Amino acid sequence: MFIDSINMSIPQSIDYTSILPMAVESRARRRGFVPSNGAVFVSNQNNIIEIPVSASAFLDTKHSFLRMNFLNTTGQTFGVDYGGGHGLISRLRILQAGTVLSDCREYGRLMSSIILPCAANQSNLSTRSIKEGQRFGNSSVVAAAPPLPARTSLDPAFGATEVTGATVNAPTNANNSTCLAAAGSNYVFSIPLMNGLLGTTQDKLVPLFLLNNAPIVIEITLAASSDIGVFGGGPGAYTIDNVRYMAALVETGPEVEDQIRMVQAQSGGRLVLNGVDYTHHPGIIPANVFGRVMLDIPVRKKSIKSVLFVGAASNYGGGAAAQNNRFNLSYGGTMSMSEYQLSVGSRRIPEVPIGFQAIGTGSADFKAQYFSELAKCFGETGSAHGLGVQSRINNSNQNGSAAFMAVPSNAGAALVSHVFCPYGIDCEAFQPDGKGGGALESGVDTATKSQPFALNLDIGSPLASPINVDMYVVHDSLYFIDTVGNLRVAL
Repeated sequence: MFIDSINMSIPQSIDYTSILPMAVESRARRRGFVPSNGAVFVSNQNNIIEIPVSASAFLDTKHSFLRMNFLNTTGQTFGVDYGGGHGLISRLRILQAGTVLSDCREYGRLMSSIILPCAANQSNLSTRSIKEGQRFGNSSVVAAAPPLPARTSLDPAFGATEVTGATVNAPTNANNSTCLAAAGSNYVFSIPLMNGLLGTTQDKLVPLFLLNNAPIVIEITLAASSDIGVFGGGPGAYTIDNVRYMAALVETGPEVEDQIRMVQAQSGGRLVLNGVDYTHHPGIIPANVFGRVMLDIPVRKKSIKSVLFVGAASNYGGGAAAQNNRFNLSYGGTMSMSEYQLSVGSRRIPEVPIGFQAIGTGSADFKAQYFSELAKCFGETGSAHGLGVQSRINNSNQNGSAAFMAVPSNAGAALVSHVFCPYGIDCEAFQPDGKGGGALESGVDTATKSQPFALNLDIGSPLASPINVDMYVVHDSLYFIDTVGNLRVAL
């Protein structure tokens, strides 16, 4: 028998000649960077936190996180929204030497209504609820009569007292041990940052030693208390202290640093890092408007990967405390849409509009295309794990007006539902496959071509309330470190 040895190969599992490369001499360190502009921050007063990050080492951003102590000084019990500690951040900026490198407004809304519902599944939500304060329902607590499944806090039909991992309220049972009690209690949040330079979307270690003592500054604007959760009455201020950016640092010998500087010199004096960032732009659908609505997106980026958006009433109803009785960061509605797409000049993305109709919980067929497009934005089209915690049950069937906002029975207790309704339109030519696939700058270019860029919605029926639409442009960012230690960004 003849065997073609050219086409034969040894499986990796028994190939003992192929091993991981040996690491250079190095040392891992954990360092907590503190704010430079104070120690105690109040939501309605000194609400901007500035944390300079500087070290003679590499920064591992994927294993770094923001830690902060939340103190309930409101005088009442309340529960945090679905985003947990992320919801405390209204705006996240990254700067160096006065240059803005990244700027995401409505950060808490992005995390609570889009990223976490789409990217956090029920299995990792249980541990995230401890670290990040995400709302998490223990599915084994409330049993239904067979053959019905047990219910969770993500289920609108969940009727009894909610069991959560980190709701900022008085514990109701033994499984609620990580919750905050009422006024005067505190909770320590540990959250990773969603950011292209100092966050989870940066794949390289950041060589801080190249910055010549010009630190990277993390600037956090705290959200108003009326936006972070649910109150029984009018909201009061909350306090943040013991803030730390817990940086995972890697120290190496001078020979490694010399090699990095050589690579920098060979690259024309610029060392390049790439990441993914989010830029927010607001839009509004006026009340009583229907038909084609065009929302301009005046965001100029070299490579737009996708556009994510969510809509809800701009007016949450009458009464001083009406807005404060809603989880308004996570909530999203259908906006009575029948279809939607992007326009870039005369080009349409996708060519055929994405169909969307919500006609009762039994009409999941009308949402199939919508979910498929959203999954593409998160690289989950071919995944067996699905798309986050969304389901036919907790995906909204209401238009998002004030009359349909989910209202808890009381502060931090059982709520009608967490009702999600995020949307996404993918813009990339080469799709990520979860294994490093895809390509850099394969998205839509709105920077070099002066073309109108807009989100087009077909509204099927007039809306009772004006709808705020939060649009997030997801785009590639290239960061350049020059020979004098300055960071610049190409968007």
